[in-house]
Amino acid sequence: MVFVINKNGKPLMPCSPAKAKHLLRAVKAKCIKQIPYTIKLLWDCEENTQEVIAGMDTGSKTIGCAATTNSKVIYQSEIQIRQDISKKMEQRKMYRRNRRNRKTRYRKARWSNRTNSFRKDRLAPSLLSKVNAHLREKTSIESILPISKWIVELASFDIHKISNSNVIDYKNGNQKGFYNIKAYIIYRDNHQCQKCKSKKIKLHIHHIIFRSNGGTDSPENLITLCKACHDKVHAGEYNIKENASKTKHATEIGIIKSQLKKKFGDFVETFGYETKFKREQILKLSKTHYNDAIAICCENNELMDLNNIIYFKKHVAKGDYRQTSGNRSEKKIPTGKLFGLRKFDLIKTSKGVGFIKGKRSTGFFSIMDFEGNIINSSVNITKNCKRLIARNTTLIKRRAV
Repeated sequence: MVFVINKNGKPLMPCSPAKAKHLLRAVKAKCIKQIPYTIKLLWDCEENTQEVIAGMDTGSKTIGCAATTNSKVIYQSEIQIRQDISKKMEQRKMYRRNRRNRKTRYRKARWSNRTNSFRKDRLAPSLLSKVNAHLREKTSIESILPISKWIVELASFDIHKISNSNVIDYKNGNQKGFYNIKAYIIYRDNHQCQKCKSKKIKLHIHHIIFRSNGGTDSPENLITLCKACHDKVHAGEYNIKENASKTKHATEIGIIKSQLKKKFGDFVETFGYETKFKREQILKLSKTHYNDAIAICCENNELMDLNNIIYFKKHVAKGDYRQTSGNRSEKKIPTGKLFGLRKFDLIKTSKGVGFIKGKRSTGFFSIMDFEGNIINSSVNITKNCKRLIARNTTLIKRRAV
């Protein structure tokens, strides 16, 4: 399918590739987007459209979307959400602090005047990125298709059940009967140091992730250590391996759910058990996020004429904060355009088609595929190079399955 918008930018029903080729040859349309392929009409035409239902399978790591009309799938996509926001912000903080010490050595650090940190209903940047990823895909679909109705699957998780699968009585938790959390942790750890297994020495409660690094006072982040082992940990003689959180993404899904209800607009809410039943029992499809989205669009036991073209998307950073390299920052890293090209531009070269991963002032670039695998680490972009798609915060790959 080729997506179509009218002269004023309003989306119309998609057409066949043959019809799109005829319009392009007759100079009645022009191509405005390569992936997904979209044309814009250059003449006034009728704006008759059919009912198009769009479905979204929300998530904390991956989003699935689909659009259907007359029991036919006309669009399906799977979006990978960024998981590196916190790490990137720590990296940016380090670079800014280093640059401030070099450029304005005697200026006092200004950190308590950031009003954004105290704004009402403020979301953490990592969560805000995930909410915006859902809204961005909604806007992207509505820019190429005349969507009549949205159906969105919103999930809810029992955090206590995830932490303790044997929980029965929610009123009587693990800490009931203990004076404080310290007494509970010592009891849980059998009144002994978890490093040397000693019971006859004074016991301390240690934060696995330090509170200065964002650690909490929850039982999962606390461990019993004797005084000697506790001192060794803080002296850096050994580290205690932190436990992977079981509820991180479940908690994020709950926050994303509440934010989408505020910001998404009008939509019909559906639930996971309904999606699973329609996907397995009616459509007979395997478990993927885009197949879930197709099942979300499905109504009243209708069967779908499937589409074999899927658009895989990945969100990336808007820019690069690192400006120099070397022991004394003597090497300058080109963060803008070099030879008219930027990082993540999709280019066609004699060594293959790929996204720019690394740039050199000599003109030999490194290119990668959508998954991040290196296609060629030294491509001469000064010869036989063509830019197909300019850098965007969303990398797109069209795949036939």
